[in-house]
Amino acid sequence: MNQSIESSVLSSQFSVKSNSKRVLSVRFLLALALAFGSEVLVWTDPVGRPLVEWMLLIPGYLVLSSVLLDFTVRYRPRDLFGALVLAGVYSLSASLVINPASTLDELPRTLVTRVMGAHALLGAEMIGLFLALTGGERRRSLLIGCVVVGAAWGMWVRWWPQDNGLSEVSLLTMLLYGIAGLGLIGAALFYAGRTSAGLTQDDLRLSPRGWSMVVVTLAILFIIRLAQGVIDGGAGVLIVLLLILSWAILWFRGRTKGNTLLDGHIPVVPIGRWRLLIAAGLFLAAGIFAYSLPRIQLGEVYQLSIIALAFTAYGLAWLPTVSLVLGVQAYLRQISAGKL
Repeated sequence: MNQSIESSVLSSQFSVKSNSKRVLSVRFLLALALAFGSEVLVWTDPVGRPLVEWMLLIPGYLVLSSVLLDFTVRYRPRDLFGALVLAGVYSLSASLVINPASTLDELPRTLVTRVMGAHALLGAEMIGLFLALTGGERRRSLLIGCVVVGAAWGMWVRWWPQDNGLSEVSLLTMLLYGIAGLGLIGAALFYAGRTSAGLTQDDLRLSPRGWSMVVVTLAILFIIRLAQGVIDGGAGVLIVLLLILSWAILWFRGRTKGNTLLDGHIPVVPIGRWRLLIAAGLFLAAGIFAYSLPRIQLGEVYQLSIIALAFTAYGLAWLPTVSLVLGVQAYLRQISAGKL
């Protein structure tokens, strides 16, 4: 009898550990994608990052990816607008605990161009990349996206550091970080594909203990950033208010049943290796081509101006657009229900 109880306890402990391993593999995959977007594609000077800074970034990205996956399961966003709000939650949170030195240094301009703009847009793209890699389907949009994002990446890395008084980034350096990032994402993808069998979306919800770990980690990172003097009090309050608004949108649209963005993606079914290699090759080729182009100037406009304008336009537009669409949808529901 005692042996049977011990065997049951050991089996239960093994099951919990195995499930934790599966959940962590999915969270780590999304964390790597988010880090690739904010560190390499936006180029937050990964070359100049000291080792101690990377020790803060790794838990930061992992915690934020865990929160995004929990919110996706908890509130069940199912469309583009839901993905945009999730990306906004990510970029706003990251601006306080991951990259405040670069995102909050010239407010209010950088709030629009970097926090709500560049990092939010790349966050949305990396959520899209996560979904494109884990559904096991052949998606032509992935290949098109790799070309577009790769070209923008090459132009941005070529011209942005120079125009902002930073050291020029060589093509070799850009490619080394790009290949390393893609390699890590690819390895994490196929590891998650092997280990996530049997995983359900509900497994990605954070437990009370998990939320306590998230809160403690974010609090520690925030205190460290405050001690570093890179967060202004007014900026912190504004970011928190925007975070509350974004969370409120997710809560307002939340449902207890129905489809979610993760349908067909959990457990992870990786896309084919050859398709992944082709996508990575197109991304790098587009980056090399765009980086190698000479400066094409039309008046005061050149390659970098177009990308900066896109970041600014996105930063100004996504939250008002989502709010407007949600308002219209709520109004139409009221009409259809005969309450107006």
